[in-house]
Amino acid sequence: MKSKKRTWILLRGLGREKGHWGPFAENFAARFSADEVLAIDLPGAGEFRDESSPRTIGEIFQFVRGKAVERAQSQTSFTLVALSLGGMVALEWLRRKPEDLNACILINSSSKAVSPITQRMRWQVWRDVVQILAMQSPRDRERALAALVMNSKDAQDRAVPLWTRLAVEHPIRYINFFNQLVAAGRFAELPQDSNVPVLLLNSLGDRLVDPSCSIELHKKMGWRLEKHPWGGHDLTWDDPDWVLQHIQSWIQQEDRIT
Repeated sequence: MKSKKRTWILLRGLGREKGHWGPFAENFAARFSADEVLAIDLPGAGEFRDESSPRTIGEIFQFVRGKAVERAQSQTSFTLVALSLGGMVALEWLRRKPEDLNACILINSSSKAVSPITQRMRWQVWRDVVQILAMQSPRDRERALAALVMNSKDAQDRAVPLWTRLAVEHPIRYINFFNQLVAAGRFAELPQDSNVPVLLLNSLGDRLVDPSCSIELHKKMGWRLEKHPWGGHDLTWDDPDWVLQHIQSWIQQEDRIT
């Protein structure tokens, strides 16, 4: 059966913008070359860095959905690929407008509904995160962040020059980072009944967000869960081929079912 054309929406995480996808976004578009692929920044980041970031995931969702409807050819028929905080936005989208969605892929995300704050950002790294945010040098800060969210030294070396350039050219205001952090901490919603298929991709080597957060989402919602044995929080840098392969095979299976 020929796969139907999709409109993919890519959503990044806390304090990040679409540029932080790096080569993954280009490789994703090449892998799904027959589809439309749009990376959309959250309010307060990237092209929307002059916007004030709301302090609720619901308001962030409304902003992102508005941009998706405005820019996408399909208008209201989307497949989401969402990392971390972006995954919370995807969960809110599933809860409030499931009729918009064909499918969702959530990478290392979480919800207060099933996981405590000490797992949603592991308590062991709280001091590290504060120290990183206090660094004045963009390169030092981005290198420390990469070391926290990636377990591959090669991935870190590839990411740091790009991330440093983005930090210099598109700095996120501290108030917007704080607002996003508040929104993430408050987020406690999960979808009710939904026929939208969801794939959870989970890094067992994640040192920022406890891997149990994805596992608990799987237990609560029954969504398919795939575990990466060593990857860090930013799995799209640590092992992009693994991510692309699992998304493609899962989507092909869903297309055969439907």
